[in-house]
Amino acid sequence: MAYQKLYANKGASTPGVDKSDTADGFSETKIHNIIEALKSGTYYPKPTRRVYIDKRNGKKRPLGLPTFTDKLVQEALKIILQAVYEPIFLEQSHGFRPNRSCHTVLKQSAKN
Repeated sequence: MAYQKLYANKGASTPGVDKSDTADGFSETKIHNIIEALKSGTYYPKPTRRVYIDKRNGKKRPLGLPTFTDKLVQEALKIILQAVYEPIFLEQSHGFRPNRSCHTVLKQSAKN
């Protein structure tokens, strides 16, 4: 699920600090190696590649580009944690939840 979600994103082919780690060329073998590293406690994320994006005012905005492997692990963990915690969150809780934001809490407050 995590791979499918990330592969659809155009940023999936943007390399991180490890220039060769992108969605292209990813295999089941690589996924099994990641799983084994997570199980054994030997998985460590790589440093994030830093690039600077031009802003309209002439300044630059920093942007961190993690490797595809790190993005994949983060997305898989997000899916697992949401499955565990979403059912127990209160309906009034809006922070950092799927399909919820400060705008949804304002709409909910206006109804009450």
